[in-house]
Amino acid sequence: MAKLLMMEDDVVFSFRLKNMLKSAGHQVEVRSSATDAIEELLNESYDVLISDVIIREDGKLVPDGGIKLVSWVRNHEEMKTLPIIVITGSHKYQGMQHILTTARQIGANAGLEKPFDDDEILSLISRLSETTANALHKNALR
Repeated sequence: MAKLLMMEDDVVFSFRLKNMLKSAGHQVEVRSSATDAIEELLNESYDVLISDVIIREDGKLVPDGGIKLVSWVRNHEEMKTLPIIVITGSHKYQGMQHILTTARQIGANAGLEKPFDDDEILSLISRLSETTANALHKNALR
């Protein structure tokens, strides 16, 4: 199974998602901001990154969220191929309808609107981690 890093600020949601992913056999680490997730990525390697797009601290939007994290990953050569799934519940708010499209345009591989079915994210993780494993195998054969 995959080694996952999840960046999510909602403690209840991240607890539920982490437990579901662990029950499916995945290893999961959770960080609550892009800054913390970047620090983790500098110290550990992961098969898939799952990132909330919008992060709040004390109920206020902060710029330490998924857009920053996706941009940072895609601008670091050694992590450019790390699969990224972005998740958001903000798509339902005025002006935020295209937030997943924006995240994909800057480098996310896939996006899910909260709430999503467990099978949806499990399928994406399987597909993206398999694609990465195949690419690594091909590069090793060269």
